Amino acid sequence: MLQYNLTNFDEQLKQMSGLKWLPWIGQFYEKTKTIILGESQYEDEDDWQDDNINATRFLIGTGFSEKKWGKPYYNAEKVLLSIDKPTKEQGSFLWKSVVYWNLVQRLMSSRKERPNNADFYNGWKLFFAIIDTLQPKPTTCIVLGKSSFGQLGCFLNNYDTSWNRNVSEFYKAEKIINLSRREQNLKLIFINHPSGSFGFKYKYWAQLVSDEEPSLQQLLSEMK
Repeated sequence: MLQYNLTNFDEQLKQMSGLKWLPWIGQFYEKTKTIILGESQYEDEDDWQDDNINATRFLIGTGFSEKKWGKPYYNAEKVLLSIDKPTKEQGSFLWKSVVYWNLVQRLMSSRKERPNNADFYNGWKLFFAIIDTLQPKPTTCIVLGKSSFGQLGCFLNNYDTSWNRNVSEFYKAEKIINLSRREQNLKLIFINHPSGSFGFKYKYWAQLVSDEEPSLQQLLSEMK
């Protein structure tokens, strides 16, 4: 199940304080330089998630052998591929082509529990450490859910001020944040969470991603 996941950076990643679950790193990640940033993992009454550093990788990896990934992952496919009903082959190629990681490194007791500000703040701290480890460095991040947005601003203002940013972007209706630091550029595109809890119209978000990163959808289209 993990044969499509790269482990080149594991030694460095495992040295990060507070990192509970390693990110999924698709074998073709270098072609898209895209990271999909999820939010949380939930208790399923089995200890494997809490104790297994590869839990996130397992969640993505099982999708290659199962009928399809869960609803949030399937909706993310629809957005990134701009396809109403991605085939198994199309979805598989997407997950082989991106990094996936959950921002919150604490297992939620149920879907009713929500991460707190500290969860998000610590998650962003780890996120930026992860992208500094990856080679090549990601240029695009699709953030699944908007709840962590405020703590991103807090992190950039108080912990890592090395990133240049346009403050006005933080006040726009849609949160599309362009960051730069020396020769490094990163665009974060926040979309509604694909679980559909707050309403999810994939065509709207697919168009937003396409408008912001047309080369990404074109590349994925060519790779399928």
